[in-house]
Amino acid sequence: MTSTAPKLKVSYFDFRARGEVTRLVLQIGGIAFEDERVSFAEWSTRKATTTFGQLPSITIDGKTTIAQSHAIERYVSVLAGLYPADPVRAALVDQVHYSAQDMFEAIYRTPKEAEAKAATRAELASTKFPTLLAGLEKAIGEHGGGKWAVGDALSLADVSIYVSVAELKTGLWDGIPTDLADKYPHVMRIYEAVKSHPRMVEWVAAHPYKA
Repeated sequence: MTSTAPKLKVSYFDFRARGEVTRLVLQIGGIAFEDERVSFAEWSTRKATTTFGQLPSITIDGKTTIAQSHAIERYVSVLAGLYPADPVRAALVDQVHYSAQDMFEAIYRTPKEAEAKAATRAELASTKFPTLLAGLEKAIGEHGGGKWAVGDALSLADVSIYVSVAELKTGLWDGIPTDLADKYPHVMRIYEAVKSHPRMVEWVAAHPYKA
């Protein structure tokens, strides 16, 4: 990190969900940041002080705070060199990123009542998630440069795929088979490539992916 680089604090709860893409982009980009893990007890009093009453947020140089996970992810990806300057390439990265994150959004919208939850998760496993994964597989096949999802450089798109597949494989998503992504070779290639990145190996050793 150079002397002119911003001082960053990422604030989120002590789990992955909407905060992990940001953390991993910064980690892979070699950008130092304060990883603030907010407890639920603290959140109950802190919520009213935030812009939209939600986390994650990122504070830049102790002055500017940005909310909304996608805005944060775009910002840190630019800082880390994981977001293309070319507008077409940037849009291709975005389409993969948003599609991968749609898996999380579908999980968040699952009803809590047991019978409705089971039915919703069954539909996700049989229809919604295979459709999303097939779309990712096609997009990578059309626009990937071999190792990565868009062109020949690691980007936000790859990190987003990794986070979604890694979360799927924890088994935390009740009713969703942990091997659901395994039959999509392009998707799995991206997952394995990000997983084996030296800075990812370092991160996972300190923050194991487990249920």
